[in-house]
Amino acid sequence: MQAKGTMLLITCGYLWFLIGAAWAPSNKIYQQALVALLWVPGFLAVFIFHRPLLHIWRSNRTFCSFLLLFLAWAVLSTLWTGANEPLRELKRVFYVGVFLASLALLSSQHPERIWQGLAVAFVSLALACSASIYLFYIRDAQPLSVRLEGIGQVGHPILGAYVMALVVIWGTRFKPSGILQSLLWGGLMLFALMFILLGQSRGAMFALVAGIFALLFLRGGRAVWVGGAAIILFCWVVYELFAPLILARGLSYRPEIFQASLDMFMQSPLLGLGIGTDYRVVTFNYPEGFDHTHNGFTHVAVELGFPGVVLWICLWLSAFHTAWQCRFSAEGRLVFGTLVVSLAALQFDAASLWGTPRAEWFVVWLPLALTLALIAQSQSARLRPACIEVS
Repeated sequence: MQAKGTMLLITCGYLWFLIGAAWAPSNKIYQQALVALLWVPGFLAVFIFHRPLLHIWRSNRTFCSFLLLFLAWAVLSTLWTGANEPLRELKRVFYVGVFLASLALLSSQHPERIWQGLAVAFVSLALACSASIYLFYIRDAQPLSVRLEGIGQVGHPILGAYVMALVVIWGTRFKPSGILQSLLWGGLMLFALMFILLGQSRGAMFALVAGIFALLFLRGGRAVWVGGAAIILFCWVVYELFAPLILARGLSYRPEIFQASLDMFMQSPLLGLGIGTDYRVVTFNYPEGFDHTHNGFTHVAVELGFPGVVLWICLWLSAFHTAWQCRFSAEGRLVFGTLVVSLAALQFDAASLWGTPRAEWFVVWLPLALTLALIAQSQSARLRPACIEVS
């Protein structure tokens, strides 16, 4: 009875993490509900279901070992971090570990809830796109040239667009068969696509295109050429229509930020600055500096040094390898597409690993958690063939 209650709370916490990111009345309520629904029951579940956790580790020692070593190195870096409160940084690593373990255990006990949760997230977050568009452009009368700001945790025009890129990827795996249901599905997909376009994030657009190409590649056959040609044509039309907006911001200092980040890394290549250390990336053409490297991998290099970034790279390579091994299953393709979008996000914008749950978690920790869920399901239940839609 206690085990069932714990899994039920984790299920609610998982859904709240996905849905509450947009619909929570405030960030405080969002975080407090996660404590009650996910962190506390997740921590208890680690002890209650310690044997399934060991089975998951044995099923894929490579991925799990890289994950544990990376988290352990992050914990160790609190010994030399420049953060004002090292214990607070330690607590954040703990939260990440509980989040990953909770979803792995949920998948080992009730694998269908993981993928059904993504279907629910697709519907609710797509509806959040429609609400955001209405509130921003109709109620607040903002011109269409202004970048869309969504509701809740997806309010940031760039990070919110990355979340909606994932929503589109998830939506491709949950297309219904009925006519009315298909029309509703198409409307939800359209709202998510509009959110991405109106957010004017070139990185999010590239991530979405890369994710769709990845799904087409996994499907194979004529779909690769027909779908690829359609995407290229669509991108060309969008570029012709909105070229001034696309080119207005240039490269947004990205090459200069990357070079300055490498220079910072070389100043402390072995240990890094430690997690939670505040730093500024100063470039010759922007002396005020940036508060992060705008790249998940260079950010890890600056904070955790050479060992940290090597483990981080190996962790993502192992995640892709795991999803690739399951590419003939619907779940494997869903995780692979999620990883592609998230990897693209890490190249351009997402560079906050240890903050409280927010939009960045969708492209940093959720893909790795879904990889663990895939591992857990593959050793406890059969994966569904890709020709069968996940529901």
